[in-house]
Amino acid sequence: MYKQSSDCPGNLKWSTTGITIIGNGYGSGPDQLQFPQGLFIEPKTQILYVADVSNNRVQRYQNGEIKTAAGQANASSGSTSDKLNGPRDVFADENENVFVVDEGNQRIQFWEKNAKHGKTVAGNGSAGSALNEFNYPIRVLLDSKKNIIVADF
Repeated sequence: MYKQSSDCPGNLKWSTTGITIIGNGYGSGPDQLQFPQGLFIEPKTQILYVADVSNNRVQRYQNGEIKTAAGQANASSGSTSDKLNGPRDVFADENENVFVVDEGNQRIQFWEKNAKHGKTVAGNGSAGSALNEFNYPIRVLLDSKKNIIVADF
């Protein structure tokens, strides 16, 4: 399959025979996903992170190994520091720390590598339009100066 685009020079080519690199069907097992939303590949480590919305976790994939990077592996949700509620997006740094849009809790959570609990770095758990509130956070990233940037409706 080929496509020509005004945004890219030349032609783009996609293979018509895809391969599955993540997921083994719908479910809550370690190799399963339920409504994955945000994807992020950390450029230096080449680790893939997936915000698994309905399983309330962020999964980490590297060389065929799957780990839960944030939230609970058993898909339980909540608002305590060890749980997520509908994570919508994820951003990771080169040290394998992750920033998670915890949409259901109206917050941005920071999880250090191998941490069992996250830290709220933005938002207060309530929806709103004040400077310390989110209405509907959907994206997170860090700029070159390590400032957290959040897209919020």
